[in-house]
Amino acid sequence: MERSDRGGRLPVHSDRSGPVRGFVYHWFRHETVARAVKVACVVGPILTIINQYDVLLSLHFSPRLFAKILLTFLVPYSVSSFSSARAYMENETKANASEKEK
Repeated sequence: MERSDRGGRLPVHSDRSGPVRGFVYHWFRHETVARAVKVACVVGPILTIINQYDVLLSLHFSPRLFAKILLTFLVPYSVSSFSSARAYMENETKANASEKEK
C-alpha cells in the first residue's frame, strides 16, 4: 500500500505492501533470526543466572521454573528481532526516499 500522499507514510516494496507486512517480513528474515538466536544464547543464560540463581543452586526444578527460563530467553530474542526489523525498515525507507529524489 502506498500512502505517501495520505498519512505521510513512505511506500515499501510492492512484494511487502504495508508497514506491518514489511515489519513481519524483516522479523522473520534469516539474518534477523540468526542474529536473535545468537543474542538469546549469550544473554539468556546470563539473565537466567541473575534471576534464578537461588532456585538453580537449590536444585528445585519445576515446570514453572522452566517456563520462566524460556521467557528469559525469549526476551533478548524478541528485543534483537524487533531492533533488526526496525533497522531494516528504516534502511528501506531511506532507500525509497533516495530513489524518489533521483
